[in-house]
Amino acid sequence: MLDPPADATTLPRLEADSLSGTHVVLPTDAAGKPLILLLAFTPESQDDVTAWSRKLLADHVQDHAAVYVVAVADRTAHFMRKRIQKIVSGSAVGSKDQQRSNVLITFDGTGWRDLVPPGDKKAAGIVVCDASGAIVYAKRDPLTAANAADVEQAAK
Repeated sequence: MLDPPADATTLPRLEADSLSGTHVVLPTDAAGKPLILLLAFTPESQDDVTAWSRKLLADHVQDHAAVYVVAVADRTAHFMRKRIQKIVSGSAVGSKDQQRSNVLITFDGTGWRDLVPPGDKKAAGIVVCDASGAIVYAKRDPLTAANAADVEQAAK
């Protein structure tokens, strides 16, 4: 298994709002299931987040794991926030209800930015936690077949 972030072995309490306006608290709202977070730190990561979300949806990962797309927009200028919401909502693949409940936006990067190491601004951050909230995978890598296999295995 891949190394978790050095400063955390358990997902800290993180909060964000879904596109539907529901306040989500993680890992609590994952309801004891494995959890996958697809983190978008920049608008440039939209393509990678889209690729990851489509791959996970095609592989039916959401059948056994909670999957959230999270836009961490704390460093985005105020006038760009509406654009961030549009970009991230377009990257979530699934029903409209899934998009509205599983796409999160936060304007406070506290905790979120510490989950994965810094990296390419075009790459999504990927975090996988087991059912108890322990972080078992945390990287900032573009989608590849090998990375997808690692994430899917970690989420079982």
